[in-house]
Amino acid sequence: MYGLLGFPVAQSLSPAMHNAAFRALGLDAVYVPFPTAPERLEAAVVGLQAAGVRGVNLTVPHKTAILPLLDEVLPEARAVGAVNTVRLYDGRLTGTNTDGLGFLLSLRHDLDYAAAGKTVLLLGAGGAARGIAFALLDAGVAALWIANRSGARADALVADCRTLHPAAQVEARPWPALAGVQPHLLVNATTVGMGDGASPVALEAVAVREAVIDIVYHPLETPLLAEARRLGLPCANGIGMLLYQGAAAFQFWTDREAPVDVMRAALLSGMGHA
Repeated sequence: MYGLLGFPVAQSLSPAMHNAAFRALGLDAVYVPFPTAPERLEAAVVGLQAAGVRGVNLTVPHKTAILPLLDEVLPEARAVGAVNTVRLYDGRLTGTNTDGLGFLLSLRHDLDYAAAGKTVLLLGAGGAARGIAFALLDAGVAALWIANRSGARADALVADCRTLHPAAQVEARPWPALAGVQPHLLVNATTVGMGDGASPVALEAVAVREAVIDIVYHPLETPLLAEARRLGLPCANGIGMLLYQGAAAFQFWTDREAPVDVMRAALLSGMGHA
């Protein structure tokens, strides 16, 4: 048994994605949502161990709170300060974070794009942005510019990035001063565009040179992506990151290669885009 710890979890697409993968590989396993209020997290972890659960994903509000309950936290999760995947094996709980890897795999497979040597403008400084920032630095970007409506959060993320990557070119960019910065790649890691009909920036004003990725996946076509297409820029939505972080979690639990095509179809079907 596998599952998702969060509060709430009813709208998650993860059960459909993982259960489709188990069926495709003929594995005798099931993935279920475990709605878990914050004050019940520790009790839930004890219960999962007692029930023989083999792995879980963590979502809001548990990605940070789970850390002290784990026996081991892998470096990629420790750097981000958050865990989204836990393996329960031989009495030990091991936590990792697959968000950054999921993002890089989406770049590679959905955009055929490599971030190494590129200048990247990252919008946002929350949990998702942190994972993406560290992944981009690990991938060898030439420069990473971080812009957030709250300048203090952007400054804090920049400081953390410099601690882990002292030689990296990382700086905060004031949101009102993004016109003409000309990044190769723009990444939207904010929630702007998630059903609000808004766009975080005007791509033409920012002068994006090569590609755009928006981690929002509901709707699949945000105003930001619509503008990218109008400008002829290669672009991708957040389904890829959701898919590939899930595929990485699946492999972490099962040591089996994830059937990504099956998982992608399940995600799109769950969103009504079959």
